[in-house]
Parts: sequence; C-alpha cells; structure tokens
Amino acid sequence: MTLDTAFQIALGLAALFGGIFIRRLNQDIHDLGKAVERIRDEYQRREDARNNYTAMMDMMKELRTAIERIDNKLDRKADK
Repeated sequence: MTLDTAFQIALGLAALFGGIFIRRLNQDIHDLGKAVERIRDEYQRREDARNNYTAMMDMMKELRTAIERIDNKLDRKADK
C-alpha cells in the first residue's frame, strides 16, 4: 500500500463521514421545520387568544344583562 492509496482511502472516509454528518443535519432541519408547522397549526397566537377572551367576556356581559332583566321581571311578577 502506497502513501497515495492510503491518502485516497483517508480522503474517501472523510468524505463518507462528512456526507453522513450533512445528511443528519439536513434531516434535523427538516424535522424542525415540520415541528414549527405543527406548532403553528396546533397552538393559538396570543393576539387570537386575547380577541377570543374579549368576545367571550362580551357574550357573558350580554348574558348577565339578560338574566338580570329576567330576574327583574320575575320580581315584578312576584310583587303583584
């Protein structure tokens, strides 16, 4: 085995392990991209949560007003 052949084998092994490393990095990047897409689909943004909370509170206020109106009507009916 000559020095030239040993150098070519070492260079081939370095290229092999470099390729494996780059493939693994590429797969990790792909997996992280999928995770970001999944998070974007599954979790609610803070602004959307605030809007939903505000809408829910408005509905509860309307419901409370309606219940108070019914309660007042029942009180007037009971007083007669």
